[in-house]
Amino acid sequence: MQIPVLVGILSTLLSADGLVRADELAGKFEISTRSVYRYMDMLSEGGVPIESYVGRGGGWRIIENYKLKATFFTEEEYQRLVFSVQSSSIQDEVTRQVTQKIQGLKRTHANATVLKSEQFIVDSEDVSVGDRVTVLSECISQKKLCEIEYHAKDGSDSLRTVEPYCLILKNGMWYVYCFCRLRKGFRYFKVSRIVSLTVGERFVGRQFKADSSVIQTDVLKDKEMCEVILSVESCALSACEEWLGVNCVAKMGDGYIAKATLPYDDMLVNNILALGIGVRVEKPQKLRLAVVDRCERIAKANNKE
Repeated sequence: MQIPVLVGILSTLLSADGLVRADELAGKFEISTRSVYRYMDMLSEGGVPIESYVGRGGGWRIIENYKLKATFFTEEEYQRLVFSVQSSSIQDEVTRQVTQKIQGLKRTHANATVLKSEQFIVDSEDVSVGDRVTVLSECISQKKLCEIEYHAKDGSDSLRTVEPYCLILKNGMWYVYCFCRLRKGFRYFKVSRIVSLTVGERFVGRQFKADSSVIQTDVLKDKEMCEVILSVESCALSACEEWLGVNCVAKMGDGYIAKATLPYDDMLVNNILALGIGVRVEKPQKLRLAVVDRCERIAKANNKE
């Protein structure tokens, strides 16, 4: 097993726009197709998230947005790798490019443990959710099993062994897409419902396709949707923009108009009440009446001796 070839194959996968076939790699690095498969197995076992596609036109590719971390190698492994490449008997353009890319890792290696991800930062009021997202992200990149205790919406608890494949942020809530070994199929799990999480051994990746549109969040599931129109005064403008987004609020005369299609439920009434006296519900009428009724009940409850 030659390290320059291994890194060369990894570099080819990282820079490829589509699938990379076995015969392409065999020809490029002057090795057999059987050797190509061995190198792929080694990369996969090393934690590189490689997707494989069989049949005509099949091949390999690395999952979208993957980056090789500087901490992929220890310092000793890094020095050995550079030496091996520079000592290779094949000194051509490919070898030169590989050497440059490996040496480029050295510049960020010292700071890699400070910033775990260069792609996103999870800053949640629920610290446990942020911690779990970080752990799940690491398990996804390293292809490690997760043993989770999951608390379902119906109140039931279950212990699951899952293979995590991707994280999804939808309507402000985190989900992880996994292959559940208990149910023997792919499932979406809401991260905030994971009671405990333990990292397990490595697993061999499966072909998958995540579709976040099928997730029915607690916000939208089985809810009636309605068009909401609000008259907003300056004192409530900032809070309204934070809630609905600036694109849903427009200047109108001396005040503002907010329009949005939202699920009609108690949470909608609560959100409007949170905006204070600077808001009037223009549409729908039943929402305006619900807000008035809620205010009257609050006043009645607080006037009791």
